Amino acid sequence: MVATAGTDRAVGEGTATVLVVEDDRAVRLLFTRVLQNAGYDVIACENGTTGLEAARTQIDKIDAIVTDARMPGMQGPRLIARIRALRPAIPAILVSGNIVEAESDRDTVFLSKPVSPGMLTRELRRLLGART
Repeated sequence: MVATAGTDRAVGEGTATVLVVEDDRAVRLLFTRVLQNAGYDVIACENGTTGLEAARTQIDKIDAIVTDARMPGMQGPRLIARIRALRPAIPAILVSGNIVEAESDRDTVFLSKPVSPGMLTRELRRLLGART
C-alpha cells in the first residue's frame, strides 16, 4: 500500500517530499505525522518493494528517504541503493532498533530507534540543507 499524505506546510519548516518506508504500521504513522507536522509532504510505504515502486513512479517528486533498515523482503540499505541508481546521492535516513552494518556517507544518516520527533526532523533538515 502506498499512501500520499500531507499538503499543508508549516511556515518556516520543511518544504520537501519524503518517502517513508517502514513495515511497522505504528512507526510508519508516527513518522508520517511528525514529518507532516514539520511541513513535509510524505509518501508512506509499508515495505521496500512498494517503496521502490513509489520511487520509480515519483522519483522527480521525492527529495529524501526515511527507511527502516530491516524489513521483510528488501531491506533499507538495498532500497536506498536501488533508489540511488535512479537518483544518485538522494539524502536518506536509515532507522533501526538493531545495530546495522551499512555504509554511511554524507548523504546517509543512521538513527537508532526509538527516534524522537525532534531528532528525525533535525537530521532531515540537516541532510536537505547540505544539498543547497
